[in-house]
Amino acid sequence: MDLLALVPGAVGIALSPLPVASVVFLLGHRRGYAPAVACTAGWVVAIAVALVLAVLVGERLPVQTAGGSSVQAIIALAAGVVLAALAVWQWRVRRLPDGAPSSSRWADAVERVGPLHAFGLGVLLFCNPKAIVLALTAGLAFGDAEPGVGEAVLAGAAFVVAAASTTVLPLVLVVAAGRRARRPLAAMRAGIGRWGSVGLVVVLAVLAVVQLTVGVTGLR
Repeated sequence: MDLLALVPGAVGIALSPLPVASVVFLLGHRRGYAPAVACTAGWVVAIAVALVLAVLVGERLPVQTAGGSSVQAIIALAAGVVLAALAVWQWRVRRLPDGAPSSSRWADAVERVGPLHAFGLGVLLFCNPKAIVLALTAGLAFGDAEPGVGEAVLAGAAFVVAAASTTVLPLVLVVAAGRRARRPLAAMRAGIGRWGSVGLVVVLAVLAVVQLTVGVTGLR
């Protein structure tokens, strides 16, 4: 199958600021690294389950509508519209009524959870329109290509690894650098607290353009 068709979904999920922010802030947790590991595990499991469900849905959808239009292109257009609407909404709510970045209040709440709740948080973070839309588009790519079992497993594993890479990297940094990772993590926390919401707007806008382009091209 064409792995390039999976790239937008994997990259879009990987560039989800909230899961990355959650793991980074949890790495400074007073209970150690267990909550950060649990949150990452929850996020990885959610990505894998969502992809499997999306593939099952994609396999049951027709390739074309009754009018001859590509179903995948229509869904890509719908995904682009949803992502654009989310970008506009996020831009409007990127700051709290008191003027503080919304991500700073989020950080305070995240640092109070334990490992079990952190795992649930990782799963819950996937339950948002952006991630679901991107998982569905990836699932449609699987269904359209109709790969063999071995090829599907390898492609699915690559998708999950790529989509979860940004949450795993902070853990790798901590394991590899130990105490030397404190300064980079502190810088990451400060950057996320200040620019996390704006970063999400940019990611949503770029993904909207990509999906709209894929949809328009597929309808021609």
